[in-house]
Amino acid sequence: MKLEGRVALVTGASRGLGLAIADALAGEGAAVACVARASQELDDAVAGLKARGVQAAGFGGDVTRDADMKAAVDGAVAAFGRLDIVILNAGGWRPGNLHETSEADWDAMVNLNLKGAFLTLRHAVPHLIARGAGTVIGIGSIGALVGSTGAAAYAASKWGLRGLLESAALELKPHRIRVGMVHPHNINSLGRDYPPGTPDRDRNVEPADVARTVAFICTAPEYVSIGNVNVWPLAAGIGSFTS
Repeated sequence: MKLEGRVALVTGASRGLGLAIADALAGEGAAVACVARASQELDDAVAGLKARGVQAAGFGGDVTRDADMKAAVDGAVAAFGRLDIVILNAGGWRPGNLHETSEADWDAMVNLNLKGAFLTLRHAVPHLIARGAGTVIGIGSIGALVGSTGAAAYAASKWGLRGLLESAALELKPHRIRVGMVHPHNINSLGRDYPPGTPDRDRNVEPADVARTVAFICTAPEYVSIGNVNVWPLAAGIGSFTS
């Protein structure tokens, strides 16, 4: 197991992709600090990881609140003694045409998808710098690469996340901290059953597929930095690269 002895903090880890990432990193031997809003769902997620022999702890908090993220990061370091990996997964989606998007919807997207990542990094990065190594991965989207109709606020927040992390990559490289992004598209978040070979199967990826990619990046040799990776379904109607 390539991450044995390492500690990973994952935001939005009470369910879905975040929980799948926590599970994948644990499968490589990492201890995982699961951060999400305090809820029975978070408690159950952590209990499920522990039942499988994973070193796991839950930290309830809102990623858009500075005090919550300081407490979560400090709590993870106190619980496990170190911090090596930070996964910026917490995020959300609110569709809407630009002229129909309310200020509240705009603020919700920017706060959750961008400010939450900034606040997490603000408190996590000093621990990584002190260690002289680390890996940071942000969960982006096709919306971080191209614009689309009916998603201006979402796309703006994800483009912002990309700008934040590309800047962080340059700042943190001298400290041997790797920063990258994974851009999934059409995740089967509801857990629908798509039989192999069907059109729906070819149009959707599973949370575990994306999580394995995140784990692969984290387990790369420390002299290898993997930047932007797209994880898209075969029949999504888009190419491997964007113009």
